[in-house]
Amino acid sequence: MYTPFALPHSPNQSFCQMLIHRHRQILTNALHLRHFSQSAAAAVLQDPLEPPPLTYLEGFPRPDPKFAEIIRAIPRTISGKNISAKERKVGRVPSIVFEQEDGQHGGNKRLISVKTNQIRKLVNHLGRSFFLSRLFDLEVGPDFESNEVIEKVRVLPRKLHLHAGTDAVLNVTFIRAPSHALLKVDVPLVFRGEDVSPGLKKGNTF
Repeated sequence: MYTPFALPHSPNQSFCQMLIHRHRQILTNALHLRHFSQSAAAAVLQDPLEPPPLTYLEGFPRPDPKFAEIIRAIPRTISGKNISAKERKVGRVPSIVFEQEDGQHGGNKRLISVKTNQIRKLVNHLGRSFFLSRLFDLEVGPDFESNEVIEKVRVLPRKLHLHAGTDAVLNVTFIRAPSHALLKVDVPLVFRGEDVSPGLKKGNTF
């Protein structure tokens, strides 16, 4: 009868077995890590974290090229309180167009007059904040009855001065806004849920 028996292990054999076991363990860990990295990358590619699309609030003006309005203007050569008062009496608003760079310090500016009815309609429709944060095409002609255009420029309303008692438009300041210009704009914010906010119901504010 054959009786199996184990040969005695020498120190060299034990050391070799330990090296082989350690090498196998390193290979196994590397394969697991590679499999996990590829799976994670595939999951990210298949299900990217995209932000939700932006939507417009109901009841507030939306930018629509179809309804983009051109502000008509005529040049003005003289400034002053008396001239401005005469302009308002005939239905015009004295205005200024500044250059985008250092225009507020008396640099390159152009005196113009715009129609009171047009500016009032835009302010009533958009609201003061939205009017001052929207770009317009400004066409300057010799007079309001003429179809001739002396200059056409993209502008941003910078300041709007209204009468304290009647809200009549007194003057408007525009700033040139070409496509390459970097301009600072005050963006109006609209908060939703104010009517159901517990804090506001108790008399607090944001």
